[in-house]
Amino acid sequence: MAANVAHGLQQNVLYVDSNGGLTASRLLQLLQAKTQDEEEQAEALRRIQVVHAFDIFQMLDVLQELRGTVAQQVTGSSGTVKVVVVDSVTAVVSPLLGGQQREGLALMMQLARELKTLARDLGMAVVVTNHITRDRDSGRLKPALGRSWSFVPSTRILLDTIEGAGASGGRRMACLAKSSRQILSCGQPAATGSAWMDSLRRSH
Repeated sequence: MAANVAHGLQQNVLYVDSNGGLTASRLLQLLQAKTQDEEEQAEALRRIQVVHAFDIFQMLDVLQELRGTVAQQVTGSSGTVKVVVVDSVTAVVSPLLGGQQREGLALMMQLARELKTLARDLGMAVVVTNHITRDRDSGRLKPALGRSWSFVPSTRILLDTIEGAGASGGRRMACLAKSSRQILSCGQPAATGSAWMDSLRRSH
C-alpha cells in the first residue's frame, strides 16, 4: 500500500512499523515491480517515511508529533503526509489487555482518538492492520482487540488466503466486513497472509 501511494499517487506516506518487518530492501523490491526507472523508484522511496514504535507509548508519541507537525504546515504543502499506515495496532495494544485491563483499554481508546484526529480533522487516510482470531464457539474468523476496537474504524476489510488455492497460496480473498457506504462483499486482491485492515474515514 505504501509503495502504491508513493509511486502511483505520488503522495507522502508515514508507515508506523510495530513489528520490525518492513525494510528498505522490501520497499525497493515492491517499487521495482512497478517501474524499472531508478529515478522514479528513488522518488517514491523519498515519499515513504518509516518509523518504529514497539509499544503504545512510542506509537502515541509518533502520532502526536505528526499531528503537531501537520497542524503547522501550510495546507497543500508538498511535504504533507497524506496517508498513515499503522502495522500493526495489535502488537502494541494486546500486551496491555491482560490483568490491568482498565488501563489498557484507556490507552487503546487514546490511540483511537489520535488516529481519528488525523483522519477527521487533518484529512489523512489512516489504515491500520489488525490480527485475526477465531471465535471459540463458532470457529469463525474475527478481528482481534474485541468489541471496543470494533467501533473505531469506519471501514473494515478481511484479507485471507483461499482454501484449496494450492501449495503456493497465491490466491487471496478480500472481504468488505464493515462499511457505511458500500455493500459488503468479497473479492480477490494481491495480498499476503491473513489480517484485518481498518480504515478511519477522512473528513470531507
